[in-house]
Amino acid sequence: MGPRRYWLAACNSTHVGRAIVVTLLLLALATQCIELRAELLFRSAEPIGGQQHWSDLKEYANPADITYPRTLADGTKVTTEEIQVFLDGYITAEDVSGAKVLERLLKNGSQKIAGNIVSFSSNGGELDASMELGRLLRRLGVSTLVSRDNQCLSSCVFAFMGGDRRSVAGRLGIHRPYFSSTRDVPDRRMQYRAMQKKLQAYIEELDFPPSLYEAVMAVPPESISTVTPADLKRFYLEGMSPSTEDDVDATSAKALGISMLDYLHQKAQTQSCAETRDTNGSCRAAVAGGTAAAPAGARQKDDTAPGPRAANSRAGPQRTDPRRGGASRSPTGS
Repeated sequence: MGPRRYWLAACNSTHVGRAIVVTLLLLALATQCIELRAELLFRSAEPIGGQQHWSDLKEYANPADITYPRTLADGTKVTTEEIQVFLDGYITAEDVSGAKVLERLLKNGSQKIAGNIVSFSSNGGELDASMELGRLLRRLGVSTLVSRDNQCLSSCVFAFMGGDRRSVAGRLGIHRPYFSSTRDVPDRRMQYRAMQKKLQAYIEELDFPPSLYEAVMAVPPESISTVTPADLKRFYLEGMSPSTEDDVDATSAKALGISMLDYLHQKAQTQSCAETRDTNGSCRAAVAGGTAAAPAGARQKDDTAPGPRAANSRAGPQRTDPRRGGASRSPTGS
């Protein structure tokens, strides 16, 4: 019996109480659907009592949360607000839609991301959605972060790779993608090889080494391999990819009015200084003309940004989504 027929039957019933119960159940189910739709979340900086506080988590899929100019409790009109952005939960096409809303709000000046960082906490999701989300984040030029006590597993890693600069203080875990359907189709192997090529092209497109693809494909889909600190560096999952770093170095050298060669020499001296300090805390390696100082654009690891479950968050405790079981839903995922 469809919802309309059920409703008509309830209205014709003499048991009005039953109709009210059914209505409340339908509303509860609708509320649950809304909660599950959007997992790209944000919270805004709001002044309370003369101090800045972060709001509860908001959803890009909720029209009321993305209406500008926003009116605060004290009547203040806010046209541009500073936000923190979180990717939390199972990644689907809905998250890509949310990211497109974020892109629009950033471009029209309604929002600006604090620290230019998007924080991740996800056990995986749909492969195609994760790669599309990664491309969108790369287009925005944001940094991506897995903070302490959080993890980014499976297909989440492909979305995380979209960050121009990447930082991992929590756990990053990989395994090869698979088709969740058990359907017996003649071209299943051909489709899987096509999916492999798509993933390989994505990794190359975002300027990651072929060895990352090989590492992903070497892990069976029923397992998760945590990426070690050494491999985070080797696969460029920590820091920047070569093309991004070259661009940053060139911009910094230009700002300082020096050649790339001089800048790289200065950068090397600065890194050496950070690693070789004497007992007095002074740097033993000095740049010609003075003490080494961090060059403009030098990388800094930020692993202290709050996660989506910090205070004032309505996300609650970490979810274990029974839909994914650490793996993926159709059509393909990881």
